Amino acid sequence: MAEIEFTIDTEKGTCETKINGIQGPACEKTAQQLKQVLGSPTTDRKTKEFFVRPTVKRQVGSNE
Repeated sequence: MAEIEFTIDTEKGTCETKINGIQGPACEKTAQQLKQVLGSPTTDRKTKEFFVRPTVKRQVGSNE
């Protein structure tokens, strides 16, 4: 299940955003949408989920 996690540090005035459950290019699209709403981040780190590429399963069936 996709989830966006916000951690707000009220002492420093910072907000950390983490995108969970979205892999590959869809994660980047979600991050871009967040940047439009929240503004550009001071740092941007890619998690291991970002680098996961969906695999396509081929199914071979008979033509009967």
